[in-house]
Amino acid sequence: MATTTHPNPTLLDWSQVRTGIQAFQRSLNLSSEANAFQYFAISKILKIDDDEIRSAITDGSDDRGIDAVYIDDRAERKVIHLFQFKHVGNFKNVNNSFPSNEIDKIQSFLDCCLRKDETLEGTCNPLLWSKVNDIWYALEEAVCTIKIHLCINATGLTQPHAKRFEEALRPYQHAYLVQHDLIWFSRLLSKGVTVDREYDLGIVEDQYYGRTDGSAKGLIGTVRGEEIVRMIADPDFPQEVDDTLFEDNIRLYLGEQNEINRKILTTALSAENWQFWYLNNGITIVCDRMVYQPRSASPKVRMTNPQIVNGGQTSHALFEAARSDLSRIQHVKLLLRVIETADRSFTNKVAEATNSQTPIRSRDIRSNDSIQIRIENALLGHGYFYERKNDQHIDQPAEARIDAVKLGQIILAYVLREPDRAKTASNRIFGEFYTWVFDESILSAENIIAMWRIYKMVDGDRRRTIASINSRLKKTYDESWIIEGVFHILYMLSLTCEQEGTPIFDLDAVEKHYAPVKEQIDEFMMLNRGEAAYRVFRSAMTKQLLARFSRGRQLSLALESTEQSN
Repeated sequence: MATTTHPNPTLLDWSQVRTGIQAFQRSLNLSSEANAFQYFAISKILKIDDDEIRSAITDGSDDRGIDAVYIDDRAERKVIHLFQFKHVGNFKNVNNSFPSNEIDKIQSFLDCCLRKDETLEGTCNPLLWSKVNDIWYALEEAVCTIKIHLCINATGLTQPHAKRFEEALRPYQHAYLVQHDLIWFSRLLSKGVTVDREYDLGIVEDQYYGRTDGSAKGLIGTVRGEEIVRMIADPDFPQEVDDTLFEDNIRLYLGEQNEINRKILTTALSAENWQFWYLNNGITIVCDRMVYQPRSASPKVRMTNPQIVNGGQTSHALFEAARSDLSRIQHVKLLLRVIETADRSFTNKVAEATNSQTPIRSRDIRSNDSIQIRIENALLGHGYFYERKNDQHIDQPAEARIDAVKLGQIILAYVLREPDRAKTASNRIFGEFYTWVFDESILSAENIIAMWRIYKMVDGDRRRTIASINSRLKKTYDESWIIEGVFHILYMLSLTCEQEGTPIFDLDAVEKHYAPVKEQIDEFMMLNRGEAAYRVFRSAMTKQLLARFSRGRQLSLALESTEQSN
């Protein structure tokens, strides 16, 4: 469900969110706060960088009620995000609710899109039509969740209209409404403030065992599923999960379409959910302090600043199960392990040791790693602000900010020559790829700045292409491949440097190769007209074909028989 009752937004809520919006406006030199709100909202919701946000925006005439489209096509996720933004410029208008007529626009677009209605081309602006084609290819390759985000710096849909929208979405499997209003954004910004938070969990009867070893204290027990659901519910938005409880979790929730999570969900809702304790690995929580009364029946354990470091999939799946049938999960019991420690390095060891699957880490978890801190300090002396965390230096001009994830993608594509992985496996940069990507032997400030400026040279062309398409100056989409092909341009530049004996960190020398490389890829795409750039630049085979093509062999793509790099 997407509706809940919130307090009325206050002037302080308005001021806090407006300050955040204005920071984006200044940093990106945007023309209006309304435009900046789009960047602010997408960044806070998806935590992607400015360049990706720019490529996602479809706002303008003939946008069919869809202001931005972002396809998260990582192997374990597959989510299509559709955005609609409404911005009010004055606090006196904050009680204006999200306009209900937008519901019909979005529903009409969604219906046409999922039916693959070719007439959309005539009713969409060029950027949105390009995104429609990307959506069609994504839906061909996998089952995708569709999230419709209504974003406003005022009040969301009224409950009757929100219910109407939710009912309208029911025929579309895996389509969900998510509302982000002024209160939502204000609470999100407030979560960044460091304050001690306490949570209680009830242990089942006398099924627990505690121990202490040096600087760590542990408790193992059995807890009811409804207790976990209650704990992870956002206190301000109880129908959403409080993501701050999972900041140290090395695996993010992969959604109900993930096979493991489907099994968890099915078991929790089954008539035999008493088996859950025996079939599930349970949940591990690390906290700063833990207090409970030993030898008591059904004690409460009070935790200060808890983090669920293992069991993120389980807890999220239980939360989804509770949405379906809260009464059913009252019979679910699962294993709980709570560890008290003030040692952050030990916390990370617990997180890694208790996750048997391949780690998927956000850059926030690595943000205090020695390598990341040294990169930030090295770049600072050269006038660049390294963002170890999302929007860490949003108060600085965009041209002086270097995003950590983007840098990792650039290194993957340009130095390690893995452009498809840079595009489709960015979530692994701070996991299993970390020591491979952030190799200290190449990470001088000068080398990082050279790579960044080479990337910005390519991205400048992408920006101009987006602006040209949006202005309808281009009558065809032949050159729009650059929107998807940035990392493959970097890859080809790296190959060309090797062939010509050019150092890859010599910016002036590399710039001379740019035009010929771009021309080669343009010719390659022309020879393979009909293949969507969205698909071409996600295939592991494309880099091999491009390399051989650059040596004078004309090749056609056969992507249907290749697998994406994971």
